[in-house]
Amino acid sequence: MKNVNILFVGGAKRYSFAEKLIEAGKDFKLNIQIYSYEIGEGLPIKDIATVIQGKGFDSEDIVNHLEEVVKSYSINIAIPFHDKSIAHLSSLSDKVFVPTCDKDLISIFSSKIDSTRFFLKFDIPFPSFSNKVPSIAKPDNGSASKGIIKFYKQADLDNFLSENDISTFDLQDLVSGPEYSVDCYITADNSFKYFAVRQRLETLGGEVVKSKTVEVPAINKMCDRILNIKGISGALTMQFIYDDRDDTYGIMEINPRFGGGMFTSWGAGVPWFHILLRDYLELPQKPVVHENNILMTRSFREHFVKES
Repeated sequence: MKNVNILFVGGAKRYSFAEKLIEAGKDFKLNIQIYSYEIGEGLPIKDIATVIQGKGFDSEDIVNHLEEVVKSYSINIAIPFHDKSIAHLSSLSDKVFVPTCDKDLISIFSSKIDSTRFFLKFDIPFPSFSNKVPSIAKPDNGSASKGIIKFYKQADLDNFLSENDISTFDLQDLVSGPEYSVDCYITADNSFKYFAVRQRLETLGGEVVKSKTVEVPAINKMCDRILNIKGISGALTMQFIYDDRDDTYGIMEINPRFGGGMFTSWGAGVPWFHILLRDYLELPQKPVVHENNILMTRSFREHFVKES
């Protein structure tokens, strides 16, 4: 069997992802070894991967360190799981296979404000800002819902607008949902595109723990348009929301990486791990069809470590 070394970056809790990736590799006669670039001890991924102590995502020399890791451990595929790791790994795409978009788009999607400009350019609907409550202010380079401010009183919003540098925030009307995520993959040669829509039903600590595959024609139409934009490639997770004020759907963000809830669509029939490995191996993709109304609920798995 051929050895393939895969590096997770920021994937300390992605045990199931590693498990299914190793299983998929056997269908290609691949012996997959998982390495995980993390900070700290006692991480769940340690039970299935070799943990490499890394640098902080804001460290000035993290890219150099990641390059050393890729070389030292003969890494074949590097997968970002944290928003800040995407750009770092994309800068090494000439040295290792990284399933993500080109650098320019990664830069755009890492900024809420630049993303809004992108949506405007390609005529993709999104929640606008009417200067009225309820509304929401998102830090331009925020991640995982950190720093978000919601306004329900007009006086609070007016004070915020007058007292803060709003150029560092993306302001939108606060739409109450429901929310949808779309798991996507576009191969490096652009010959294969697939996406699956799932409704987010319950979250815990920012991670979806209950979701269901659904069919939403309006979202499908927007996804078809987005996946045909030049530079879009690799794994993406797109977030949409329903606006009951005018019965429309709008996009909230695009994350050029696998989403934590992608197991919903995997369980509905999308072989994401096989798709990824075929892309890396430059093999033709097989036709894919998934089922709707497949419900995913998450359980917990315990991991133990003896501390000194």
